[in-house]
Amino acid sequence: MTTATAVKARPPTAPVLDLDARLTAVDAAMTVRLEGAALAHAVDARHPETVLDYADIIRPASAATDRPVAALLRRAQQRVLRPGGWSRDTGTNSSGGVCLEYVLIAEALAGRDEQEARILLRQVIGSGDPITHINRHLAGPAQAGQLLGQAATLANLRNL
Repeated sequence: MTTATAVKARPPTAPVLDLDARLTAVDAAMTVRLEGAALAHAVDARHPETVLDYADIIRPASAATDRPVAALLRRAQQRVLRPGGWSRDTGTNSSGGVCLEYVLIAEALAGRDEQEARILLRQVIGSGDPITHINRHLAGPAQAGQLLGQAATLANLRNL
């Protein structure tokens, strides 16, 4: 008696490519990606309406969830990010801009909250220099707003 045995079909194997063929394939894929990125960059650079405004992006998490110190820092962040809301060299300027130190004073509802906000801002800055000295070396209001936002996040994490 003869028994039939099933022969399993082997899946077709992919051709083995040599190093030159693989490098050519990777080069073609990268060229396509780079051309797409260059096109996106050209469109963004040509049309100013596609430039993002930090004031539109950075918003308070929620007034209901922010603790008092975090809320103070978020208000300070929003104030600094307004057009003309930040001052580099003076505490206040003629257009209503304020430096990092004065914005904490202006937005504080309680003295203790202001002190806590100062401590958190100094921790985010990570420098032993006074806040006014750091303020003079910032690139602009976006960087000042970023520091205040990081301090607000830290305040929420610490439940302050």
